[in-house]
Amino acid sequence: MKKINIASLALCAFIAMGTLAGCTSSSGNDGTSAGTSGTAAQEATSETTVLSPITVETSAVVASESGESPVSPESPGVVVIESAPVVEPAFDENLVLDGELQEYANTFITNFVEQYFPDYERDYDNIEQCLDFVHIYLKINSSNSVGYEQKGDLSYETFSTSKAQSIIIRYFGAALSDEDCKALNAPPSTYGDQPAGPFYEDGKIWYQAGAGEGYNQIGIVNGIYNNGNGNLTLDFTIYSIDMETFWDLSSSDLKAYYRLTPYEADNNSTLTKGRSGRAVVGVAQSGDYYLISYDT
Repeated sequence: MKKINIASLALCAFIAMGTLAGCTSSSGNDGTSAGTSGTAAQEATSETTVLSPITVETSAVVASESGESPVSPESPGVVVIESAPVVEPAFDENLVLDGELQEYANTFITNFVEQYFPDYERDYDNIEQCLDFVHIYLKINSSNSVGYEQKGDLSYETFSTSKAQSIIIRYFGAALSDEDCKALNAPPSTYGDQPAGPFYEDGKIWYQAGAGEGYNQIGIVNGIYNNGNGNLTLDFTIYSIDMETFWDLSSSDLKAYYRLTPYEADNNSTLTKGRSGRAVVGVAQSGDYYLISYDT
């Protein structure tokens, strides 16, 4: 993994956020163009693959000016944007959560909340956690990107490595190399002690198929704070949509939940309040958030 030093983007990002319209697509829970059907990576060896950094000097963008991912053949791995150390925000540095920013922030956080995403620190967590996120994200938001294949006694859900790379760079500010994907074990064809995935074969990431679940949790952002270093801290509360209500929701009905303010969520009879959480995010030049840390 190589890290990319990123310039302070806070001020221009805040201005850009005011223009963030259409945070969700007509079918989905995505801050860009992915779809939604919910309220929203295991190992090539027996040891966890930790993303260890190599610091390089470059510009404050994820991709180079040519549009190519900044992964070099001699340094394969995950390229991660480096941000300054997290600073505990002062509460008088909060941003105003207007309608569009509230919806965008809620939608971004819900993509993690709805799949019970584990606590995350970008400098310490591994490729597999990111691929796990992609797997569930695609099942919820882009089911047509997930294929179903049989290998011996086992059924698998598969998606392309290019799809995984695009989601990881979008939500984690990182570029997953082909070499990392190819280092994963091949999918087995019989039951045993192997994990459920991720595996790699034929240009695809493989996970053993599982039963469908109801992804009825959402995240409502209570405040956004400027850390003074180009990063933002999002404080949020997790709510569960009543399951009977959830199954009856249309896509447009579901989007209405992503627009709720903290006060509205707290007074919505179909929502049950759960634990709170905090996420630190970087802001890309596009204005999109990418995850730095996540703690519930």
